[in-house]
Parts: sequence; structure tokens; C-alpha cells
Amino acid sequence: MYGRFGLVLLALVAVLVWFLPSYYTGLLTQIGLYALVTIGLNMFMGYAGQVSLGQAAFVGIGAYTSAALAVKGHVTPWLGLIAGALVAALVAYVLSFIALRLRENLLALATLALGIVINVVFNEWEFIGGSSGFKDIPGFALGAFTFDQRAYAILAWALVALGIWFAGNVVRSSFGRALIAISAGELGAQTLGVESERLKRQTFVLSAVYAGVAGAVYASSFSYIDPSSFSFLLSVNFVLMSVIGGIRSLWGAVIGAAVVVALGQVLQNVVPLVLPSARGDFQQFFLGVILIAMLILLPRGITSRLREARA
Repeated sequence: MYGRFGLVLLALVAVLVWFLPSYYTGLLTQIGLYALVTIGLNMFMGYAGQVSLGQAAFVGIGAYTSAALAVKGHVTPWLGLIAGALVAALVAYVLSFIALRLRENLLALATLALGIVINVVFNEWEFIGGSSGFKDIPGFALGAFTFDQRAYAILAWALVALGIWFAGNVVRSSFGRALIAISAGELGAQTLGVESERLKRQTFVLSAVYAGVAGAVYASSFSYIDPSSFSFLLSVNFVLMSVIGGIRSLWGAVIGAAVVVALGQVLQNVVPLVLPSARGDFQQFFLGVILIAMLILLPRGITSRLREARA
């Protein structure tokens, strides 16, 4: 079921990119990459029942790893994508021994702090550009064909399709059932023989792999990155995408990413018409108000409301 859903999305995007202007094709790429990150976050938050406020850091690790290998080492972005995912997974694995010892609010604060620390590293490490960032990052290519906006949109949604298929298989396996048991009650799951610490660590690493892959594609598609691209605000947006779409729904990750990105674009065009002197802070303010209202009206996410309507 999940595989068919991913293929339908990919086919739809493959048709749309031939009719949409390049700006909207770029938005499709952004939504796809954000959806990919949110799928991994839903695995950790929705199914394992944990909290992470540092997901943007793993996106940045994937982006900077791929960019550094491409610019400094002249490595093809395809290998950079794999390296970005592996480095993000390695960092997540090491950090999991610290962060996952904590519970609930303390875990949220720990992941928040880890995200801030990693962002400071991006700012201060001159080898990866420091606060100036990386520019002229090589794009993906297949033979003589260099990827354009349409190709990047198709690549992003191909990764979403693959990510949904893989996550769907995990969710329906004994591993996924054990994760749900942990989210329902960790102590009860442990009494049934579930190794909660190991499963949480593996899910944390898996969510980092999704983020690292998205970051590597992001770096090459936009050809420029800097530390502000992976700030705390982006981590908050990923959590909002997860909750708005449906925290325990793989489809909800796609819906949440589309809703948050679309709302941001609408406000970017509407707010200046209503308040000509408004700056970007006003757009973030209105976006925050709308998202809070959605969380109040749809506490279990859009997919939950859709299931109720279908029932």
C-alpha cells in the first residue's frame, strides 16, 4: 500500500514538472525534501513516542558532508549523498548514547541543545565555509545530463517514494510493533521483552539517515548552503509538519510538509498586500498563529480527520 502511494506521488510530480514554472518546480523539490525528513521524524516521534527538536542539524550534516566532498574533494554528488547519510547516522548513533538516556521534556531539551551546538560548529568551522557558507556546489548528473529543476523535483519525490515504502515495511514488521509498544508504555514494553533502548537508538539513527539524504540533495539542488539554512526554526517547522499531517502517519508527513510550505508561500504574497510595511517577521508571526489554530482544531493531525471523515 505504501509503495503504491509513493509511486502515485512520483508519477504525479513527474507529470506536473513539465507544466509548472521553474519557481513552483523548486517548491515541489522543497516539499519533497521536507517530506522525506518528516517521514524519518514521524518514525521517531510518532511510532517510537520520542521527541526531537534537532532534526535540522542532521539535514545540515548531510548537506555539509556532501558539499565538502564535492567542493574540496571533487567527489561526485551521488557518493556525497551516501556519505552525507552515513555521517548523519554516525553522529546520531554517538549522540544517542547521551540524548536517549533522557525522557520526554528533558529529551526535547537535549535534542534542542545538540542542534544548537552543531549549528555553532557550522558557523565556526572555516573548513566548511564558516558563517559565509558553501557556494558553487556541483549538481547531480547522469552521464552528460546535468540535473535541472525538473530532474531535482523527480529525484526528491523518488526518494520520498522509496522512503515511504521502506518506512511502511518497517512499521508493519515486528520492529514497528515493538516501537508502538514503546510509545504506549516503555516500562510495559520492557516487561514483554522489548529492548527499548536499542530500538529507540536504531530509530533515531534511521531518522537521521532520512535527514542526511535530504540535506545532500538540498545542497546540490540549491548550490549554496550556510548555517542559517539549518537553524532551530527549521527543526520547529519539521515538528509542525509532523504534528499537522499526523504524527503517526507516513502519509501525514507529505501532507504536513505541503501545508507548511504552501502556507509560508501564501503569506509571503498576501501579508505585503495587507501590511505594505511588514517585514519577514510578520509573515512568521501570522504563520505561527495559523499553525497554532490548526493544532487546536486538528490535535491529531489532518490524516486523522480524513480517516474519521471516511469512516
